Amino acid sequence: MSSSVPVSPRIAVAIPCYNEAAAIASVIADWRAALPEAEIVVFDNNSSDGTGSLAREHGARVVEVPAQGKGHAVQAIFATLRDRSAVILVDGDGTYPAEFIPGLLQPVLDGHADMTLGARRPVAEEGAMTPVRRLGNFLIRAAFRVLIGRGAGDLLSGYRVFGPRFLTAVTLRSSGFEIETELTTEAVARHLRVVEIPVDYRPRVAGTASKLQPLRDGVRILRTIIVQSLRLRPWRPLLLAVGVIIGVFLAYQVMR
Repeated sequence: MSSSVPVSPRIAVAIPCYNEAAAIASVIADWRAALPEAEIVVFDNNSSDGTGSLAREHGARVVEVPAQGKGHAVQAIFATLRDRSAVILVDGDGTYPAEFIPGLLQPVLDGHADMTLGARRPVAEEGAMTPVRRLGNFLIRAAFRVLIGRGAGDLLSGYRVFGPRFLTAVTLRSSGFEIETELTTEAVARHLRVVEIPVDYRPRVAGTASKLQPLRDGVRILRTIIVQSLRLRPWRPLLLAVGVIIGVFLAYQVMR
């Protein structure tokens, strides 16, 4: 007579970092307190401020990512942690609270979701989310909805949990901040189950700075949406182009 021993899920907290020395110690401490059974892995993307060394001193495993860009770091996360039961993706700047992880993690562990996504609710503190970023997020969501269809409400959230099906089915190509857009379009393309859960979004830890450049990265994100639309929904940009042409023609007729 044999008895089966429950196997504990293998959970990893993956933290892509570029110059987050001011925040990384507190971020690691928060995640260790929230998930003491999880492995914490920092993917150091050529930091020049000692982020990787600090992460090692505080007990995290550090994976060096030589190719610059958040997309390359997330690609390394998938390549390194593809065999885990769940991989938590979270930024290293302290903006995403670890205490929200039970609600995000459980649907993946229960097999009800292939990816969960933390929909950001900026807290009432200065610096939680600038007006420019709020506007950019709105415009990008609108473009996604028009060109691809219904996807995640918070398209650009960096707080996600991936299950085995997502980790093994998806091959990522983006190199920069358009990586979140690619993750969402891959979920749509492959009919992967996504659960979105509201989470607080806090100001960055003092001493850290955003690496996102709104204009440059906004253009790259929109380009990704257009390319993915041509791959997944080629009739949508065609209809949009026809609509614009008709609109311009009618406006011209009215103004003659």
